[in-house]
Amino acid sequence: MGQNSHKASERRKYARAKFNETITVHNVTESKSGNVFEVQGAPIVLKAEDVSEGGIRLQIDDPASPAKIFKLNFKLPKHGSVDVYSKVAWNGDGSCGLQFIVLDEEVRKQIRGFVSKAG
Repeated sequence: MGQNSHKASERRKYARAKFNETITVHNVTESKSGNVFEVQGAPIVLKAEDVSEGGIRLQIDDPASPAKIFKLNFKLPKHGSVDVYSKVAWNGDGSCGLQFIVLDEEVRKQIRGFVSKAG
């Protein structure tokens, strides 16, 4: 019985904080070499639910396919606008979880600071 709760806590590597902000989401494709991400098409705007150092949860009616890559742009209170690259980690029930895959160390510190103050 206690083992299941232990597994759930292992799944959450980073603390999360409520984050009711709008997120600009750009579809991204990898270059042929796989080293460069290229933004494609018009962005969409979605509402976030929560954020952590490792990722973000968004409200979405039409979940993306797993392993799809997105460039996200959002404002962190008191820190300004940030850009991060992410991939779909899970989706369902009107939301999806995006795992950050390219995250500048300064942005990571800003997110960590926001989460620690919000928690």
